[in-house]
Amino acid sequence: MDFVYLKPEQRKSFDEDGFLVAPNALPAETVRRLTEAADRLAEPFSKKPELLDRPEYNHLDLRPGLLREEAMLALVANSSTLSLVVQLLGPNIHLHSTALIYKRPELPGAPPFRRGWHRDIRIPKDLGHAGLPCVGIKICYCLTDFHRPDSGMTLMARGSHLRTAPLAIPKGQVDPIDVEVCDLRLNSGDALLFENRIFHTAAPNRSDRVSKVLMYGYAYRWMKPEVYLDIPDKGRLDKASPIIRQLLGGYRDVDTPPWALQEWAKRHDVEPEHVPWAVDI
Repeated sequence: MDFVYLKPEQRKSFDEDGFLVAPNALPAETVRRLTEAADRLAEPFSKKPELLDRPEYNHLDLRPGLLREEAMLALVANSSTLSLVVQLLGPNIHLHSTALIYKRPELPGAPPFRRGWHRDIRIPKDLGHAGLPCVGIKICYCLTDFHRPDSGMTLMARGSHLRTAPLAIPKGQVDPIDVEVCDLRLNSGDALLFENRIFHTAAPNRSDRVSKVLMYGYAYRWMKPEVYLDIPDKGRLDKASPIIRQLLGGYRDVDTPPWALQEWAKRHDVEPEHVPWAVDI
């Protein structure tokens, strides 16, 4: 995996906003191959009749089976984005989740779309909202352009990763009133990285085309991956790179050092600071 340096302004954006944009994360040919694979997986959805007045029937959120596609398996260790994740989280990570999301166009004059504002990995359910740690990062890869409002891009509540209380949403409305809601303008091939603590939600697609994204989530290896995550068979895994083997659970014992990414981080001088169990005084 090639090394891509995390720029100071990117780290600042991630620390302050809870997300960052990686422009041109995927070349056009990679987007083409991924879109072909995605369209194959989405074919049963694409053949269903459209119900413009029922937006919930016009969304596909497909999670299992993605890694059976060679292009999507290769994306697990995409240099331009995984490099940034390792510099933000450290090398002790694995793939935690995958999702293919398609949204058909909806009626422009339809009522406000229901939201589902939430934080990822469900940590607040057990620990509450205060003092939450950053334990995972999702990468949203754009397979289509998102050049206008309400074109299907996931909405971000800027800076809400530092929030210690639930969002305040007035009764009868769909969005919070005390945070900045960001509907980002992105190009095909761009990637959006966001951490598990930031509040975000699905959004409507009122454009004239189907919106298409891939989501890959990474988390520390002591975080259990989502149950639907398909691991390639041993034959394919043995042929994969050491980094992909690590990311797909190649080290079954979480106490085993993350050799592949640890060596990669050391080679590029981006190792995290050592945390000792005890110190001499």
